[in-house]
Amino acid sequence: MNLSDMRFPRQLEADGSSEIIRRCLMAHTIKLWPESKMDVPVITLSEPLKIALKKARLQGRIRYGFEPIFEKLAGEKRGIANVRRQTDAPYGDRVSRLLLFSNDGAERFYRQIEQVSQVHAPRLLSCLLDIDGGDLGHLITGKEGVIKIIMAEHKDGVSDVLRALVPSHDDISE
Repeated sequence: MNLSDMRFPRQLEADGSSEIIRRCLMAHTIKLWPESKMDVPVITLSEPLKIALKKARLQGRIRYGFEPIFEKLAGEKRGIANVRRQTDAPYGDRVSRLLLFSNDGAERFYRQIEQVSQVHAPRLLSCLLDIDGGDLGHLITGKEGVIKIIMAEHKDGVSDVLRALVPSHDDISE
């Protein structure tokens, strides 16, 4: 995943926030597991991010759990392949899905994330949340439980979550 070449949702590019978001994502990256070939952004859970995730969940734009996420991505990939066969348009070449996962997974968990991230690039942006699965579960459902992986799956939800990564204007040092 090359963040410097990544194309964000059109609304983020139109309002000029894509470059600030890109810098925020590139500020802290980590390898998913010791022999990983992929670096992912590490995201600290801020209050604006919590609000954006809760809003996306209430709007039905958050999916969680490996199976539901991977099945959805596979179905969308088939649909995109069909569209590409029928037209010459570069459909599916910008970030439209955001995969967020907890920091307490096993190596196997992160290897699976790396694999799915590569298969669904460039439309899937994967980021490590600096939060454990229990806290992520509580944030997403409001109940006790462990959720280790979520996906924002609508361009508006993805854009809202990515915008929430940008510090307030008072905190930005140019």
